[in-house]
Amino acid sequence: MPSASPHILLLAPGAKMALARALARAAEARGGRLTAREADPVAPAAGCCHHTVSGAPIDDADAAASLLDWCRREGVDLVVPSRHGDLPALASAREAFFSAGIALAISEPDCIRICLDKRNTWRWLSAHGLPVPAQTTVGEWPDSPLRDHLPLIAKSPTGSGSRQLVRVTEPAALAMLPADWILQTPAPGREYTVNVYVDRHGRSVCEIPHARLMVGDGEVIRARTERIPVLMTLARRIAEGLPGARGPLNIQMFHDDRSGRTTVIEINPRFGGGYPLVDEAGGTFAEWLISEYIEG
Repeated sequence: MPSASPHILLLAPGAKMALARALARAAEARGGRLTAREADPVAPAAGCCHHTVSGAPIDDADAAASLLDWCRREGVDLVVPSRHGDLPALASAREAFFSAGIALAISEPDCIRICLDKRNTWRWLSAHGLPVPAQTTVGEWPDSPLRDHLPLIAKSPTGSGSRQLVRVTEPAALAMLPADWILQTPAPGREYTVNVYVDRHGRSVCEIPHARLMVGDGEVIRARTERIPVLMTLARRIAEGLPGARGPLNIQMFHDDRSGRTTVIEINPRFGGGYPLVDEAGGTFAEWLISEYIEG
């Protein structure tokens, strides 16, 4: 891969202006450029990139193949996804991109399958002895041990953000939910995200927690970085245990100071909305991606 004048492609940046700025700075420092591929012509983060091209979501193999062809023609060196829905198709095409000399900042397919379906996430965490909430599904609830444990948190198994999340306080509310939605016991304590960078050898090189003080549509609006060793150690264990984890991950947890209890809720294998805090705290993931996958 070329080491001079890198061309970085950021997919669906939306409102992730700080992420776009970090990638643009890293590219500029090397005489390169950042292109945004965005379906929304007025997406705020697109204005932070050197160029913008229109592009639909990468939601199937054909779309991923079309993107690969475009990247070849345009001399793209590194593709950085930021949209949850693009990850499955891109993960399946990961080897094709790398074989073409184009780095793709995404984990391997096995990791993506575990992380994007919350049922798989819970099973994997449970199987590895990691702390999780009790869980069942709406369909299994009448015969489950959680039948008498309201309130419960109901979620789409494949949803992202908070738009597909409901707090259930009465049994009648379950009749309105799909049978495959998961139900979890509420986790005690404050909600945290731990942002992790996993290098190309599967080693976690950085874990930075932040408290989620204000959230909108599942993305953090106000947060504060905190050095909490127990969360950092747990995040490292998860990141290095996940098969094929690479690049940026953000792991959602609750931590209760009084009891010392920590509960892992979900794993997102992409840049999260809180990345600006991480970058300011010294976790310059954008720089590391270019250094590792283009210059390394």
